[in-house]
Amino acid sequence: MAATQTRRQAILAAMVRVVGQKGYKETSVADVIAEANVSRTTFYKHFEDKHTCFLAAYEMLVEEVFGEVVAKCDGGAPWLARMTTGLTTLVDRFAVDPALARTAVVEVAAAGADARRLHWEAVARFTEYLDAGRELAGGRELPANISLMSAGAVSGLIFDELLAGRAAELPARLPDLLFAMLVPYVGPQVAAAEMRRAAQRH
Repeated sequence: MAATQTRRQAILAAMVRVVGQKGYKETSVADVIAEANVSRTTFYKHFEDKHTCFLAAYEMLVEEVFGEVVAKCDGGAPWLARMTTGLTTLVDRFAVDPALARTAVVEVAAAGADARRLHWEAVARFTEYLDAGRELAGGRELPANISLMSAGAVSGLIFDELLAGRAAELPARLPDLLFAMLVPYVGPQVAAAEMRRAAQRH
């Protein structure tokens, strides 16, 4: 990787860390360049301002997390197993990197409409995988946007935990999160069984 690209990546990674620690509104360009160990000139060579840097950093964060989740999921596994593995991977990643998690879920809301659109697009990407669960509904009628409702419920629960500074406790909430995600598709009995299995694993 070229030195210029390496410095850009360092700035993006620093933006994710600093925003996760201080909050988007409290984060300054000075904070980011200090964390990235680059000059102000280098920062402005790559980014117009803090906002454009944050948007690029958020896109990088989403690709990184999404790639990690997909890599852990066996494409040939049953839908239920894939969804459980995917959500477990996400929750565990957030638990070990609270700053990344807070930037990804909480602080993005403070960064303006463009950032919120990126967040919504990220949630929508996960819904594409949820949609395959319609086949398990056993003929039950589901709303057209059930996948967004399901992902939104999970996202809201995670938001509350991160806002309260409880990222490390997210794995303990995995059974509840799984139930909220799965119940529209497989019904309460199967979702509860998966919830109990998750509780035993954690």
